[in-house]
Amino acid sequence: MQILVHCIQKSNDDFEELKDYIKMSSKWANIQEINKFNAQIAKAQSLSKEQSHTAYDNAYMPCLGGFCIGLDERGEELDSFEFAKLLKDNQKISFFIGGAYGLSSNFKSKMDRLVSLSRLTLAHKIAKLMLFEQIFRGLCINANHPYHK
Repeated sequence: MQILVHCIQKSNDDFEELKDYIKMSSKWANIQEINKFNAQIAKAQSLSKEQSHTAYDNAYMPCLGGFCIGLDERGEELDSFEFAKLLKDNQKISFFIGGAYGLSSNFKSKMDRLVSLSRLTLAHKIAKLMLFEQIFRGLCINANHPYHK
């Protein structure tokens, strides 16, 4: 199984725990974090929400593939067992975390599912930490590993 986590994050300064979750998950899945932040996005974010969404879409559209899940505060709230079901029957899963202005309506319409980690707006590094922990927890649930208890 391949799990790709796409993000648009200005700084790549993450918690060390992200690497731990990737390593712990490696017996069940190949997980990659892909930061798409670039100069076009940096410039667009200083101009407007619309230009930012266009820049995000340009960075993310070539990455569409497999079962696509967009993270959105208005997405579906799942418990850990429901989240695990998302991982169960898909060999390639692509998660997308929006930039400073979230994901565009156009991009969200291309997702197989929209999921909320919380109704709160979260900093990228916190959203990623929560996502990676839930991915690990979901993989453990699917493998009947006792971590989730």
